[in-house]
Amino acid sequence: MRNMSQGEKNRRSERDGGRVDRRVRRSRRAIIEAFDRLIIDKPIDRISVSLIAREADVDRKTFYQHFGSIDGLLDAIAEDVVSELLDKVELVTRASSGGPADRPLHAFFAALTEHLGKNLLLQQRYCEHVPSELLLEHLARPLVRQCVERGFVSGGIPDDELEMLLAFGLGGLFSLYRWWLLSDRRLTIAEMTQLACQLVEGGVPSFMEGGARPGSL
Repeated sequence: MRNMSQGEKNRRSERDGGRVDRRVRRSRRAIIEAFDRLIIDKPIDRISVSLIAREADVDRKTFYQHFGSIDGLLDAIAEDVVSELLDKVELVTRASSGGPADRPLHAFFAALTEHLGKNLLLQQRYCEHVPSELLLEHLARPLVRQCVERGFVSGGIPDDELEMLLAFGLGGLFSLYRWWLLSDRRLTIAEMTQLACQLVEGGVPSFMEGGARPGSL
């Protein structure tokens, strides 16, 4: 049986009848917000549990009870981000009128654009201060799992083929947005999202043949 990440355990606990105490939610949120403040200025290898606990005004025991490790904290952050994005995708597709903007892929990119636009500096610092392979690993696990659980991916695809397909798609998408966040951002976030959507839907040839298509979202 697959072992659940700390983030997945936390999310499932919250879904099971809302049994999570308000104090637990508050302390978890304080720890995550403390980590976000620290990652603005420090690479992850210079951030310790003690430093996070001090910044969050909790003791180390509380941190370990909630997350187990910094790796578990990253799992929980990634789980929250993915859940927020895919919740929005579900809302859009459930109320779908059948237009292009209602398709899961377009709804996902719209949600991603909104999320990135909330705090570009924080997203940039995550890319600068967390190794790219570590960041992708933590984001990919809940994204792949939740896409399958929510029915965004056909259940008829063999597991090994699905893993290969998603690894390719997510790796390229992650690299593209990471490049944009660390660049001088001459492209707006809307233009970047349009390009990403075009590349995912049509591949590199669609872009090479005609460039980015205006108004594709």
